Amino acid sequence: MPVKDDKSRNSYGRIYNTHMNHWKLKVSAIIPTRNRPDLVCRAVRSVLAQTVRELECIVVIDGPDSATVEALDAIKDSRLKVLALQENVGGCEARNTGARAAQGEWVALLDDDDEWLPKRLEKQLASAAKAKVPVTMVASLFLDRGTDSELVRPRKFPEEGQHIAEFLWCEVTPLGGIAGFPQTSTWLIRREFLLEVPFTKGLKCLQDLDWLLHAFADPRMRALFVDEPLAIFHNDYARNRLATWIDWQYSYRWAMQNRHLFTRKALGFFLVIYCVNPAAQQGAGWGELRSLLRDCRRYGRTTLKLLWLYALYTLIYPIVRKILPAERRKTWLYKVINFARTLTAERSS
Repeated sequence: MPVKDDKSRNSYGRIYNTHMNHWKLKVSAIIPTRNRPDLVCRAVRSVLAQTVRELECIVVIDGPDSATVEALDAIKDSRLKVLALQENVGGCEARNTGARAAQGEWVALLDDDDEWLPKRLEKQLASAAKAKVPVTMVASLFLDRGTDSELVRPRKFPEEGQHIAEFLWCEVTPLGGIAGFPQTSTWLIRREFLLEVPFTKGLKCLQDLDWLLHAFADPRMRALFVDEPLAIFHNDYARNRLATWIDWQYSYRWAMQNRHLFTRKALGFFLVIYCVNPAAQQGAGWGELRSLLRDCRRYGRTTLKLLWLYALYTLIYPIVRKILPAERRKTWLYKVINFARTLTAERSS
């Protein structure tokens, strides 16, 4: 039966399954969700199946959603806590709400349409324990699982001392493939740090990238990366994920508001990748595309690589898209990049 908590009622509405002994909790898993009961139940089961047993799984239901409440109520595990919000607050604030309610030393994030491999927490906590300096965040590789393929991502991690913005957007291949930061569902963050550097409330997209820029600007950030896939990112093109469609105009406004968190080099590449590329895909006119190029030169650093990517996205890829479907392009690009990396490694050895 649901248990009401009057002290939290204004924030959460109802809190379920709160009869836990918190004194030995190491990790609090946080899963924001809404209107996807089957998917979130799969995610929850992957948390409860972890080899680390001293955890709690907090599901934040972002607004009225009786179907999800009912589905989660069928999972009989005292480690599951459900926070049913009375109104929609968005993904960022849903994660923040979960972090504030968490009891663990670490917060482990999980999107409702992804899942963890059983030893995710065990291996990340072990890596943090072995570190020579206190670690703020641990992330890992993940499996990018599509309808007809399964890829290991990202292809590399940030180097020591590398500006996070330059890693995110300047590590791009001549074919437009970016290195990419480990997916959100692999993040393990110290709760104390996440409370002090929360997700930016109200963002409708770019939520993880916004947090990374702010978090890595904090001198306390110490990130550790596990070179092993520990989560599954379900990249199903038949089902729309939040990040599948990029609003390039929103991305442009966000970048301009956060210019101080970029290097000039990184900002130029961001504008090409997150504005020019989707704008071209969505049929923007040449007037808008030329204006974006002017901004790349004004706010960024013009390089041959940047100009090549601009030509790639505006002239070459529009033709390729008419020939190859999205998932086949992704798989083909991944194979080409890995083949090139293999040749480079063989030559250097």
